[in-house]
Amino acid sequence: MKHLPEIFFVTAFFGIVFLLGGYDEKVGSAIGNTKMGAAVFFTQSTTSAQLQDTFKNASSTKKKLNILIVPGHEPDFGGAEYQGIKERDLNADLALYLAQYLVEDGHYEVVLARGRERRNPFLENYFASSAEEIKKFVNTQKEEMARLVQEGKITTKNNGVEHNDAPTDVALRLYGINKWANEHKVDIILHVHFNDSAPRKVNNPGEYNGFTIYTPERQYSNAEASAEVSKHIFKRLSKMFPVSNLDGEAVGVVEDQELIALGSGNTVDAASVLVEYGYIYEPQLRTQSVRTPVLKELAFQTYLGLADFFHEPSVISSPYESTFLPYEGKTPVKKTLLANKEVLSFQAALSHKGFYPPENYTKNDCPISGLFGPCTHTAITAFQREHNIKGEKGEAGPKTRSTLRSLFAPELITTR
Repeated sequence: MKHLPEIFFVTAFFGIVFLLGGYDEKVGSAIGNTKMGAAVFFTQSTTSAQLQDTFKNASSTKKKLNILIVPGHEPDFGGAEYQGIKERDLNADLALYLAQYLVEDGHYEVVLARGRERRNPFLENYFASSAEEIKKFVNTQKEEMARLVQEGKITTKNNGVEHNDAPTDVALRLYGINKWANEHKVDIILHVHFNDSAPRKVNNPGEYNGFTIYTPERQYSNAEASAEVSKHIFKRLSKMFPVSNLDGEAVGVVEDQELIALGSGNTVDAASVLVEYGYIYEPQLRTQSVRTPVLKELAFQTYLGLADFFHEPSVISSPYESTFLPYEGKTPVKKTLLANKEVLSFQAALSHKGFYPPENYTKNDCPISGLFGPCTHTAITAFQREHNIKGEKGEAGPKTRSTLRSLFAPELITTR
């Protein structure tokens, strides 16, 4: 499979993006090099109003929103796996699609923490040159947190969701990313992940599905802005995708005090959001022909959520606010053992028109997966009944596809 190109400092230039090696460390970061201290307890390090003002004034000040996208895990190890599919690769691919949408929009400066093959060289150098400073930073913040807890000024909270512990070196790099982001005035940090069920046999799917968003616990200095950004991203993703049905995640947006990515020990100034975009074994991720459009759609909905937060219409044109739509229905919709693009597009179209998931089913029961099963059959039957389509009972024949297609683009009506 051809990998997506490695892009770390992402900027638009006549439609071209600068690839790996296209910058010089001597010129500093793509988003500035002014240093800042660690986050201060009980003082908001950023607010929704401040972020929105920066966005609003970008044209006059020429200061774009600084966004750091962090694909979860290391390039060569870590993360969930299922039948050869690696979470760390999914994270990197989705992160790159998201970066491309943000750059195309024009309001954002974007930095990727890593690609599929390696870490951002600028961050790699930072980890090496600032190793002792990072350790000191972590210890100072942890000691302050412990003191405030002991004095009863901060309450420790557990949301009931268990997280895997990161190896020491990985944890230090995550804290290093937080410190780097503080020093370079990053406005928003987006962490990209996929979930997994535990325990689970290696080649068997687990029992849960759906996405969830983690946001800093409300006592942290970056909590307010993070929660607002999370709320808007959640609203977009939940229009089409199911929310995780794991206990503790079903609320959709989960406050967390322990995740390093969100600022454990109050280590992040920026608004920070961590999205678990689904479970590694879900059918829409198993085949590349479906996985690629799904990753693009997840990235696009995340981009739209940010646009909503800033109260701005999305710059990228999409009349149906989805990369899956409009429905063109040019090819037959067939039952297969694996997910396919035709079924995926058909399900998305039915979802947009309110027929999928069918009545008395949830998105968790019937996710947009590209698999033609009982959910799709039931939805087709309801659609045919509504539109008085005869002779194609429970199957997406030419009349069914033509009718559905006409609801999006009447000029495409033909019987196939």
